[in-house]
Amino acid sequence: MAVELKVNVINQLKLLRQSTFKDIYCFLDEDIQNAQRAKATEVRVTVDRWGEGTVTIENNGNILTKPQALFSIAESDWDEEIRNSENPFGMGFFSNITVSNLINVHSGNTYITFDVEDMISTNNTEIKVEEIDEYYDGFKLILRNFDFDTASSYDIQERVEVLGKYIHELDIYYNGELIEEKDLTEGDGSKYQFSVDDENCKGWIALGNNYSWGNNVNVFYKGRLVAPLEGLPYLKGDLHVSDKTLNLTSPDRKDIIKDEKLNVFKKVIIEHVEKYCTSLLVNGEENISDYASCFGYYVNKKNVKNSIKFMTFKSKSEDDIKYLKGIAIARGKNKDIKSFTGYEIYLKKDAAKQNEQIVNEVTVNPKLQTAPEEANGRIYHEASYSHRDGYVEVPEIKIKDLMEKRGSLIIDPSEPTFYIGFSEVEQYEYKLNIAKHYDLKIIVSRNEVETSILKSMKESDNVLHISELKEEITVRGYLSNTELSIKESRALMIFDMISRILGFDHNVFAIGDLMVTKSVSVESIGVEEEMVEPNIVVLKDELNDKVYVDRSVINKNKLRNDTDANLDIFDYQFIMANFKEMMKQVALVAGISPNDCEVKVLDILGNCA
Repeated sequence: MAVELKVNVINQLKLLRQSTFKDIYCFLDEDIQNAQRAKATEVRVTVDRWGEGTVTIENNGNILTKPQALFSIAESDWDEEIRNSENPFGMGFFSNITVSNLINVHSGNTYITFDVEDMISTNNTEIKVEEIDEYYDGFKLILRNFDFDTASSYDIQERVEVLGKYIHELDIYYNGELIEEKDLTEGDGSKYQFSVDDENCKGWIALGNNYSWGNNVNVFYKGRLVAPLEGLPYLKGDLHVSDKTLNLTSPDRKDIIKDEKLNVFKKVIIEHVEKYCTSLLVNGEENISDYASCFGYYVNKKNVKNSIKFMTFKSKSEDDIKYLKGIAIARGKNKDIKSFTGYEIYLKKDAAKQNEQIVNEVTVNPKLQTAPEEANGRIYHEASYSHRDGYVEVPEIKIKDLMEKRGSLIIDPSEPTFYIGFSEVEQYEYKLNIAKHYDLKIIVSRNEVETSILKSMKESDNVLHISELKEEITVRGYLSNTELSIKESRALMIFDMISRILGFDHNVFAIGDLMVTKSVSVESIGVEEEMVEPNIVVLKDELNDKVYVDRSVINKNKLRNDTDANLDIFDYQFIMANFKEMMKQVALVAGISPNDCEVKVLDILGNCA
């Protein structure tokens, strides 16, 4: 006994109408695809929403010669070339019955009426085929009683426009207007987009700033939309694939089969995206803050770190002011100035000799109050007029102070590199000034992506955030050769008089060969270095309220070569020749400004003279 495989045509029609085709607009794809196969050069889609309620699709391709083939499921009348190149499923025509229950076909002298509604209600599967006098040179499809509630005219136009853009073998018209073709790699004008053009894929991809963009990379086959490519967050684009690239579902090719081909394809796309993102970072693209999450998702931080063009502070030249050179010795503790009332101007002979405690070499460890440049922080500016508001000035990194350096040039794991973000300048301004003084390597992170890359390099490459920069500076003074010449002894007598005028009970000055060294210790970079500071020629000894002066800075030209206690005009000339510098230094001990010292000394000198 044997049985035959039979198909219930009516039930099959119902199935085709309800669930076979995934996309309601695939009838457009299928009809235009059939036009391609028929060697047409143009397709015209005409929508009559408010008149007869029809959608007409016509092409100038080959005339229908075998009407039966049009209504045979899983069969087709295409030539061998088409069957080999496109593997037609033989079901495309039936996509039309999902939106229309009355279809007319006009090709050559053949006129076909396909009344789906009547066929289902009467169970009569015969299709009316007529030979008419009117000749149509091509293939014309009229979808009557069109279901515009299911497939809107707006969405039909949108689909036709997409097809017109990407199917370049045909001129496609919508309601008489030619759809402008678009290069497959052109893109949509997004800020960050790039083209993909290889053997099995052609199109474009753009970066997005939203994770949910992961369903916006559209896959096309033969110019027709297949489906979004899932699992690619932050991306959008259009990718045109061949039969070899992906396996597509039948009969409408409106989905991608999840197999190894799909996995390989997605991997290739991710590699394209990574390469593009990396190139932007390497070439110093700055304005990517809104896209930071996307860059962070696709960029391989280990691969990019030595190639990226980081923005760095300019290194200091030899002509720049070196750190701590020419510094003013920090003012120490404020002291109450003793009254100088009753003091007279006279020289004391015993003042020609320095105190016994400093005859031998003296070591001084002064406090260093300010080493690097002071940070200004926020500065509030009051309004110049009552009707205007004031404003706050926030410190910023100036572009002129920056330059671009590749990571491989600036990053050396043997010594630390520090980084700071533009948004952090106010918070870490002081530490930034420290770094500038030491001429340390500083990277300015322009966006969150660079920050995340730099953050990941702490252990492997010794890249540290600027907050980890810590320093300690110590200045030491060594006073030697305190035995004085006759003129130096007289100078010391005058210094003693000045000390008394300012209210001190001892001579605050000592003269000798002063050598000052600076010891710098930077904890975070493991640096500890001591060097001579030749520009520091006066040093304060806080412990003993003394000012040690290097003999090289004393102008002794006007001094007598004796230690007579009588004060004469040459002593006044010596005072005036050294006055400014003398007042500046004695102010260190007095705890008042040099200007105040000048006023007090000049007042008494003038009265007594």
